[in-house]
Amino acid sequence: MATSNSDQNQGNTDLARPIDPKTIPVIAIGASAGGLVPLEDFFRAAPTGSGWCYVVTQHLSPDFKSMMDKLLARKTSLTIRHIDDGVKIEPDTIFLCKPNIEAILENGVFRTRSYEKADDLPHLPIDSFFQSLIDHDVRRAVAVVLSGSGSDGTRGAQVLFNSGGHVIAQSPYEAEFPSMPRSVIQTGSVDQILKAADMPEVIHEILEMAKIGATSAQRLPPDTKAAILGLLENQYGIDFAPYKQENVARRIARRQHLRGCSTIEEYFDELRSDGDYAEELFSDLLIGVTSFYRDPQAIALLRTLIIAPLVQDSKPGVPLRIWVPGCATGEEAYTIAIEVAEAIRVAKLDRTFRIIATDVHRTSLETASAGTYSENSVRLIPRDLRERYFTQSGDRFLVSSDLRKRIIFSNHNVMSDPPFLDIDLVSCRNLLIYLRDEAQSRVISMFLFGLRLGGYLFLGPSESLGTMVERFSVVDGRWRLFQKVTSDRQPVRSFPSVGTVRKRIHRPFTDVIEREKGQINKALLQDVAEVRNRETLIRSYDMLLKQFAPSSILITSDGDVLSWFGAAAVFIDTMNNLADWTVEGVVHHDLHFVINVGLEKLRDDGFRTMSRKVEVDLGRDRLTPVTVTFDAIDMSRNPRLMLVKIRLDDHDHDQDDDEGVVEEQALQPGREDAALLGRRVRELERDLKLTEETLQHVTERLEASGEELQASNEELQASNEELQASNEELQASNEELHAVNEELVTLGADHERKLSLFTELQRDMEFLFDTLGIGIIVVAADLRILRFSDLIARDFELESHDLGRGLRVIGPRLDVVDLAAVTEEVISSGESQRLQASFNAKTYDITISLVPKSDQLPQEPRALLVFENASAD
Repeated sequence: MATSNSDQNQGNTDLARPIDPKTIPVIAIGASAGGLVPLEDFFRAAPTGSGWCYVVTQHLSPDFKSMMDKLLARKTSLTIRHIDDGVKIEPDTIFLCKPNIEAILENGVFRTRSYEKADDLPHLPIDSFFQSLIDHDVRRAVAVVLSGSGSDGTRGAQVLFNSGGHVIAQSPYEAEFPSMPRSVIQTGSVDQILKAADMPEVIHEILEMAKIGATSAQRLPPDTKAAILGLLENQYGIDFAPYKQENVARRIARRQHLRGCSTIEEYFDELRSDGDYAEELFSDLLIGVTSFYRDPQAIALLRTLIIAPLVQDSKPGVPLRIWVPGCATGEEAYTIAIEVAEAIRVAKLDRTFRIIATDVHRTSLETASAGTYSENSVRLIPRDLRERYFTQSGDRFLVSSDLRKRIIFSNHNVMSDPPFLDIDLVSCRNLLIYLRDEAQSRVISMFLFGLRLGGYLFLGPSESLGTMVERFSVVDGRWRLFQKVTSDRQPVRSFPSVGTVRKRIHRPFTDVIEREKGQINKALLQDVAEVRNRETLIRSYDMLLKQFAPSSILITSDGDVLSWFGAAAVFIDTMNNLADWTVEGVVHHDLHFVINVGLEKLRDDGFRTMSRKVEVDLGRDRLTPVTVTFDAIDMSRNPRLMLVKIRLDDHDHDQDDDEGVVEEQALQPGREDAALLGRRVRELERDLKLTEETLQHVTERLEASGEELQASNEELQASNEELQASNEELQASNEELHAVNEELVTLGADHERKLSLFTELQRDMEFLFDTLGIGIIVVAADLRILRFSDLIARDFELESHDLGRGLRVIGPRLDVVDLAAVTEEVISSGESQRLQASFNAKTYDITISLVPKSDQLPQEPRALLVFENASAD
């Protein structure tokens, strides 16, 4: 028998294998004020055997005793538990967050902490839990935002949605408090907008589609994927071939099923015909997830180990150069800018810096350039830094102009465009994890090429240097801080050369289908031949330009430098001026005079080709004679274009090139040129003098106004300090009122249900009394009538306004029996009495007894009079 039990136990153990928590679908529900009704509607429709784990997070007051478990237990048979630290998630279970607790999910286990007084208000527990789901299997994670005030859940929903998870919001028209769902909907990070009762069915479809999508992603034909990615590349100029293809295929399948397309062919047709489909897929593939002060520990180490030493070792007048590739909407770039500005302020040094923030998503760059963010976005920024570097306007926060002007946001593809040079710090976090190994090596080699010797590289916590590890030293291994220790600046060979353009020709989707059917695709062969011809032609153009194009600079009549060719690059310096490419900014200073002469002539209608001789200092105290020739290229448009050809006179050249074209053969700059520029200078001086007079007048007026404003400002500053103190108190009070209001809404809803229950119970009792032919009268100690049944009202002709009147006044006049006297005797003695009496030819058996007292509620004695119709017997 013992052996049999052992075998049985072993068999049960084999059957009850432990469940991997990451395989359990997690339905995270965020609700606040007015959330009880939609929660009941949701769980009334939720399946009981689906294997899902539900996590409900609410805003609750610290001392509030929640009854949510009892309320939800009436609507569902699912197991209901409260969240405790260290508890694992379980299928078919509802977990409820406790008051004043922040809960997150870590490897399928709940981690909790209590809110402290030092924590910023308002507390955002829904955001915290939603964001923690990105470490779960996001394909099995669904965030649900129900009724509530404020914007809690918005940021977490964005992070989860951008990471590949699913987000559902309650319809604002159904929500009693629509602020929370409306805030999420406005971000665009929502898969569906539904009524609460319809959500479980849609969640089931989403999770089933996720399973199908994973299978579809694995089975997605390579030619089909290439056709889709080719469409995106032709439309947006971004090649997704370096990205991890399993992720690309999964996101394509996800978008297909979210759009309700049954086949990949149908989805491809929609991509070609509807720009919104393509924009959604393009944004989804880029995965633009970022936030202010993400990983605060990493930012603190960056400030201590890297930024502070860089500021201390920097030289006056030489700005620190920082590059943030893949900046998305700019939060990380602004975070680093704040830290550098703080390091300079603390060190009390006269230093400056420049941050180059780049991305390929133009919409994200526009958001970053605007520099305005929601209150929820900036909540992780320490309060003193938020007040110093942001200006609040309503519920929006605007980056200060001093900080904003130090950041250049630019469209730049880190995998195909040349890197920026002489960089002190590169911060590229959570971009490499989406790339293939070869692409990762290529990107890191670009960082290596752009960093100066001793420069720093800041990567994401899950990223590594790969094959480039020997070229960096480790500053901090956990948070991926590295320092360049080699002077090698050569990129890998696989990186495309600057200026080379290759346009890939992708086959139409119909050709892909024909190939799958086994037919010979002649159009494909023609496309391949066309690609080869174009690449050969482009290489030929490059060789022709290098061999035959003159050394020249292309300039507009506004003085902007558009491009340069050949040896003219010797006279161009863009190292110290990334923003403005003007003649004064990037061209050698010895050429400024003659080029300005050419520009003045270009602005006149009578421009003709001319040349001048100048001497240019190319270093080592050696002046080199140079002939500069000016040719007008386009005089019909504004601005006009001019080609400035530069020839070193100590080199051989073909004299026939300038015959019949140059108006004045190699003349030295003379009086005519000086006079021409002199007239221009006098015009500018006249305009400047007029401007100075105007400014003087305006300045005098401003000084007078400034004195008045200064006095007003001092008063306002004092008032502002008082208001700020009051505002902090109001914020704390507002948070408490929100919690109390939510409690009142919950209690009010519970009271309404109890009232409905009591009404239904009273109706059932009246039906029972009518069926049994029993009438009752309840009287107080002073014989006031407290209640009577419908039978009594009919037989003794009593009305509702008789309640509260005395039994002697409006009570039934029975033959022989004094009903009021007997009732007084029962109330005084406490002993019941039975009697029989007649009224209107009907005989009644009457029982008069004392109503038992309740232990919970103190009350005066009451008597119950029960009338049974004896005539009927």
